[in-house]
Amino acid sequence: MNLTPEAILSLIATAGVGIAFLLMLEEAIALRRGRDPMSNGVRSFVRRFPRGTYVLAVLIGMVLGHLLWP
Repeated sequence: MNLTPEAILSLIATAGVGIAFLLMLEEAIALRRGRDPMSNGVRSFVRRFPRGTYVLAVLIGMVLGHLLWP
C-alpha cells in the first residue's frame, strides 16, 4: 500500500467529518432524551486545557502544511 499525501489528507478529513457527525448525532439523541450532550463535556475540556488545544491545532496545521506545501 502506498500512502500519498493526498490519501493521508483524505483520511484526516474523513476522520474529522466522522467525529463531527457522531457528536451531532449524540447531541440530537441527548437533547431528545433531556440529557446534557457530550459536546458540553468536550467544550468544557477544551476550556480547561487551552494550551493543549492550541498544541493540537498547531500539530494539525503542521501536518496539513507539510502535506500541501508544493
